[in-house]
Amino acid sequence: MALIALLGLLSSLAVPAEALRGVAITPRNFPNHTAADVEQAFLLAQEVGRHAVFIYQWGEIDSAVVNTMVTKAKQLGLVPLLGLSPTALDHGRKELDLPARVRQKAGANLSFSSPVIRRSYIKAATDLARLKPPYLCLATEINLLAMQRLPEYLHFVTLYKEAYRAVKRVSPATKVFVTFQWEWVRILDAKEPDRIAEHSKVINIFRPELDLVGFTSYPSPFHNTPDELQPDYYTWMLRHIPPGDPVILMEVGWPTSGSGNEAEQVSFIERLPDLLKGINLAGLEWALLHDVQIGAFNADLNTVGLRRRDGRPKPGYGVFRALTLP
Repeated sequence: MALIALLGLLSSLAVPAEALRGVAITPRNFPNHTAADVEQAFLLAQEVGRHAVFIYQWGEIDSAVVNTMVTKAKQLGLVPLLGLSPTALDHGRKELDLPARVRQKAGANLSFSSPVIRRSYIKAATDLARLKPPYLCLATEINLLAMQRLPEYLHFVTLYKEAYRAVKRVSPATKVFVTFQWEWVRILDAKEPDRIAEHSKVINIFRPELDLVGFTSYPSPFHNTPDELQPDYYTWMLRHIPPGDPVILMEVGWPTSGSGNEAEQVSFIERLPDLLKGINLAGLEWALLHDVQIGAFNADLNTVGLRRRDGRPKPGYGVFRALTLP
């Protein structure tokens, strides 16, 4: 009887799948959307899961918009996950993405070593912290900077740690982290299998100021179909992090044009529960709710949405909604 009671208790403590799922709330018709499109996007996000993801480029962030989005998410019972990206997507994440006023003040020293840039970044992070977000990501795919400009990466690490402490002073309960691009972790490990421990330093250098480990994952440019993904595609990360570390897949997606199609998107989503077994998953966040039309994105990134840009659902929308996680 005691064993049965224990099993019942453990079952009651299990986290429902919808509490771990989420999506970046992109409205239909983005970027030419209306207020009604935004309202509908929030309602659809409630169908997908309980997390609402908002990732902003530092150079373009609008504090009023961020405040509105976070407030709306909380009112609807969604858990906001905020992201601040200080590196430019259209330059392969190797250049700083600065607000114009910061760039002007910094002058020629466009580096994370610049006192002007450091102060401004810490202020941006603490401004977000004042919204009391449960999760705050302070860099996106930051390992791409390490691969291309290691000295600049090291400057950012020291800046991140200062920002981490500043955020905690404002919002102690906020979980603070950065994300790493997973496909490039795998690629480097495959090229240099005898240096995996060294590769792990790219992650571990942020410790202990790392409340969880975040990754982004877009496998389609590197794999023809989801069937090509090996069973350890994601559990490979346990070579780099302890098994108990909480992990958020802050962006995960498979496109429906470019290097993918709708059938492959469905197949990829269906494979996720098995691929994620053994990982201490804190969040599985689909990259986009609706497809978008953004010049800095290619066909892959513009079409990873679960719904088309005109609002029509793709087959993957229902599949992701029904996903049961390990």
